[in-house]
Amino acid sequence: MIKTTLLSTNRTYGGKIYPSDFNTDYEGTRNIATRILCDLAFDEQCRRNAVSRDNRKEQ
Repeated sequence: MIKTTLLSTNRTYGGKIYPSDFNTDYEGTRNIATRILCDLAFDEQCRRNAVSRDNRKEQ
C-alpha cells in the first residue's frame, strides 16, 4: 500500500504556463507580468487562508 501525504509547506500555486510562453515567434500579448502578479496575489491569499486555518486548529 502506498501512503500519500500532503506537506504543509506545499501551499503555493505557482501559475499556469502557456505554450506561447515558449514561442519566440509569437507576436501577440502574453501579459506575463500581469499573470505573475495575479498568481502572486493568489498565493498570498492562500497563505492567509492557511494561517487562518492553522490558527483555528490550534484553538
